[in-house]
Amino acid sequence: MGPILKNIRNLRDLKGYKSKIDDYLKELMKISRDKGHDEVVDLSEHILMAGGKRIRPMLLMLCYEMLEGKNLDEILPLATAYEIIHTATLIHDDINDNAKIRRGVKTIHEIENSVKAQITGDWLFVLGFGLGGQYEKEIVDLMAETCSKMASAELKQIKHIHNLSTTSDDYYKIIEGKTAGPFASGCKAVAILTNQSKEVQDALFNFGMQLGLAFQLVDDLLDLIGDDRLGKPRGLDILEGKMTLPLLLGINNLKGKEKENLLNLVSKFHLHDLNEVLHLLKISGSIDYCRTLVNEHLNSAIREISFIEENPAKKLVLELAHYVRSRYD
Repeated sequence: MGPILKNIRNLRDLKGYKSKIDDYLKELMKISRDKGHDEVVDLSEHILMAGGKRIRPMLLMLCYEMLEGKNLDEILPLATAYEIIHTATLIHDDINDNAKIRRGVKTIHEIENSVKAQITGDWLFVLGFGLGGQYEKEIVDLMAETCSKMASAELKQIKHIHNLSTTSDDYYKIIEGKTAGPFASGCKAVAILTNQSKEVQDALFNFGMQLGLAFQLVDDLLDLIGDDRLGKPRGLDILEGKMTLPLLLGINNLKGKEKENLLNLVSKFHLHDLNEVLHLLKISGSIDYCRTLVNEHLNSAIREISFIEENPAKKLVLELAHYVRSRYD
């Protein structure tokens, strides 16, 4: 049982959603394998089936039922499309970051090479769009624009690698495009699919955006204060030159010798420097402030769907939102 299921009370219900997604992914891989695409399927499965939390597709399925959708098979290809596209971006990110580990296993470019990893990510993008293309034009256009924003945000992040002048606004623009935007897009797509009004569509979009912002902030905190359950060493964001909000706020808040020490540590960072960096960030107040921001984003997300009548699926949606906060408890 994965950590997400241990943190949510209705285990049987949520485990059923995850199993449905995993089974569908396996079937998609089998169909592609039967068509002769063995090598790219093997490489894709190495990451795709390596134990991802499936938060994105589960969220879409739960929102579908929360909005009184009656047939999960209607939403399953769309939910899976978002998961597959997410995985494609991870594979490409790992190439850019020269990452060694993803989901507790070696990255594709480590076990093979960057060319094969690039092709695998491209193939997953095509597979994801093929699933999303089954839906109405408004949803397809929404997914396409989301992916365009992901690409723009990735380019912006590359521009700010090791850039100590990066601002909090820069950070939020990056994570809105890369992480929160796909959450928002997926939730809005569900509202479109279930024929909701524009007001409900906008509310679901805002819900997903706020939830996604909280999710990324927690990820950035876990890179500093997480444990072995992450499946990768702590401090990799700093090592890769990513300007995360806890780091940016720490640099901004500290003064004098402490600020100078943090800047020196970050500019010549090694993983063995993490505890010293973390000590300075705690002194600066950035860790606690980011925890506060996580709570604010989650509370904003919950308010966006407060008008929806209580039902079993909504309870699970709210529990999934609270799980985001519990990841660093």
